[in-house]
Amino acid sequence: MTTLAERAQDERGARRAVRPLVILEGIILLSAVPWLLFPDLLPAATVVALLALALVWLLGMAFDRTALPRTPFNLAFVLLGVALGVGILVSADPMETLPKATGVVLGLAVWRFVVIAVGRRPHVALAVGLLLLICLGFSVTGVLSLRELPKIPALTAANPFRNLALPGLAQLSTHPNQLAALISFFLPLLVSLAVGPRPGPSRRLWRVALALVALLVVAILILTQSRGGWIATAAGLFALAALWAAVLPPSHARRGLRLVVGLAVLAALAVAVWIGPTTLWEMWLNPPADTAVGTLRTLGVRRAIWPWGATAVGDFPFTGVGLGAFRQVVFRLYPLPPWPDYDLGHAHNIFLQTALDTGLPGLVAYLAVLFVAAAVGWRVARRDPGFRAVSLGLLAGLVALHVFGLADALVLGAKPAVVFWFALGLLAAMNKEGLET
Repeated sequence: MTTLAERAQDERGARRAVRPLVILEGIILLSAVPWLLFPDLLPAATVVALLALALVWLLGMAFDRTALPRTPFNLAFVLLGVALGVGILVSADPMETLPKATGVVLGLAVWRFVVIAVGRRPHVALAVGLLLLICLGFSVTGVLSLRELPKIPALTAANPFRNLALPGLAQLSTHPNQLAALISFFLPLLVSLAVGPRPGPSRRLWRVALALVALLVVAILILTQSRGGWIATAAGLFALAALWAAVLPPSHARRGLRLVVGLAVLAALAVAVWIGPTTLWEMWLNPPADTAVGTLRTLGVRRAIWPWGATAVGDFPFTGVGLGAFRQVVFRLYPLPPWPDYDLGHAHNIFLQTALDTGLPGLVAYLAVLFVAAAVGWRVARRDPGFRAVSLGLLAGLVALHVFGLADALVLGAKPAVVFWFALGLLAAMNKEGLET
């Protein structure tokens, strides 16, 4: 009988033998990114990219028994993949479905590549750096494409890039709310890396650099004028403090964090009591046009969308209305008033939108993915102090993303959503036993 050490050594030898295939897959994936993000730019190139990915996956399965990585996510991903396939097949609007479908394929390909490519502990640091670079790339591109936003005139005037016009920028632009959702997702990771312990003499320089990047990201977040993004970011940072306070051993740092968490809860309760339930309910029923943070009339849009979105889920419970097709279906089948100046791209709730895209089975699978991510991230944080800052930062980011998703959505297949799949791949990779040093 072979021992665990011998088995681990055999697996490491097998991974080294197929490393060229992993490199080839990485090259093909990188080449496929623009065509999967913008599938209507050159449809023939998109088809070639999809076929190339399928071919390299088949080659991997032919030459490597670990080509299908075994992770805690696998069953949930199989169920979600089936639901997504159904959502694609039932869609009556293929032009709406295509970019979301290729976006999901890209996300799953990124998840798979991160899992199989991260085989050593130093690879985790490289993957985290790449994730942050992708997020910063989206953020910088997004802030350069921000234009005249109607919410808060003072912030619109403060945007130094509002009159900038670069060739091709419109094609790369991201909606301000999606940009805010992305920032709320990765800002807790930046903060966690900045405050987490780091050995070596460069610790102070590392923290200063991360703090400066975090300040830049906060400035971009403010310029988005996304109130949901601001709230989600605050929720993510609160979750980060609570997670660190829960996982740290008894120390002054843990006591300080618990005090901060307790004071934050008391402050939130005090604000809720000060505003009062009557005022909040009146604000929901009759959103004011002018407040210190701009108009709240978009609450009325959500109040109109959510009931008809829920009705559509009830009408199509097992299939949904089609991946990405809600923006067309809702006006065809339901008496929702048209808003000429409002692009109704989704149902403004990530859970409702997932059910609309993939049916209730898809929603259950998506919730399973989130549950697995939480369990894996917490296990990594408790088991491995070296990965603690990364895993807790990612978990807090997932909290922020889904707080944002209560009144908005970074939907499945959206361009910035690729970082969501990257993060899940990173959690799965850190969860692997016996990562080489």
